[in-house]
Amino acid sequence: MAKERARERHILALDGGGVRGILSLHVLKALEQHVGKPAYEFFDMLAGTSTGGIIAALIVYGRMTAEQILAEYDRMVGRVFDRDPRRMFVGGLLKKRIYGRDAALETLRYYFGKRTLRRMPLRFDGEPQALLLTTHDLVRNEELFLSNYPFKSGRPNFAWSWKVGEAVAASALSAPWYFGPYFGRFVDGGLTVFNCPARQAAVEALDYCERPIFKRGATTVWSLGTGTFPTRYRTGDGDGFHLWDWASRVASDVQGDAEGDQIYGAERMARRGEIRFRRYQVRIDDETLRGFKLATGRVALPISLDRADAVDFLHQVGARFAASIDWSLERGVYPPPLPDPFADTGLWRTRAPRPRGPRRAPGKPPSARLC
Repeated sequence: MAKERARERHILALDGGGVRGILSLHVLKALEQHVGKPAYEFFDMLAGTSTGGIIAALIVYGRMTAEQILAEYDRMVGRVFDRDPRRMFVGGLLKKRIYGRDAALETLRYYFGKRTLRRMPLRFDGEPQALLLTTHDLVRNEELFLSNYPFKSGRPNFAWSWKVGEAVAASALSAPWYFGPYFGRFVDGGLTVFNCPARQAAVEALDYCERPIFKRGATTVWSLGTGTFPTRYRTGDGDGFHLWDWASRVASDVQGDAEGDQIYGAERMARRGEIRFRRYQVRIDDETLRGFKLATGRVALPISLDRADAVDFLHQVGARFAASIDWSLERGVYPPPLPDPFADTGLWRTRAPRPRGPRRAPGKPPSARLC
């Protein structure tokens, strides 16, 4: 037991993002090569939202490598996101959802069968492997965390009554506008601040998970993003927005806020010595594409979660980003925070004063309160 408590633990947290999960998988493939073993042998807990939930479950219960999951994505993306122009137009205006999920559910049944979350798979060394998936419950109006581990409190885990495939579908095949609620009440976990589950995974591991044992100061969270894009919004653009423009904008903002909230929360835990935190995220813009020696303007940006036409492009970006990663960097690799709001003259109703005191510390979230 003493040996188990002293062991360094590793958590993999996977963002939501639909087809952009290809980016995460390329980074994970490179990470597997870096550590010299597949993810299902390296990580003690895997947490995922939406497409990240699919990847996490395929690793834990499917014992699949990143390369194998990439091949499955190539096979399935076109079947799940069949963007027939006529059906897209009618579906977008008249139907309650654009896509069916039968093909995806068939795949989940193939990989997970009738297995439930009560059964914790064992790693090669006999250690139990934890899984955490997020979904939002419309009836309870709260985020639910579907997990396969026992709780420290001793309370029963309701998620143990769920089939693995059901939990994945509730997290990943339930986005409004696209698939609709699962079981009539559960929608994509990415609709809230848990689209990036990094901080929540750390909290669950340290405060709630009984097995395996996670210890403060001996736990590393590896957080993989699904790409971010620069804003194209300019002052006044919203004056001409229609309902569908706002729907797209709100969804984008929720995911952006989710990433900021979770990442800064995880960084705060790291500064306090509770965890070590590594984040890997790529900003897809013209500057990045030129650095990767990829043509700009070839694929329309940003890339929504159902853009099956962007698969080849995502493979190229993901492979180049993964190849550029310096694994010795303790914080990982992700875009710098937004410019200090002090420099945004549009925030000031009078002339902006000259800043006094130290500048905002690196990694601290930008705030209109200028703190």
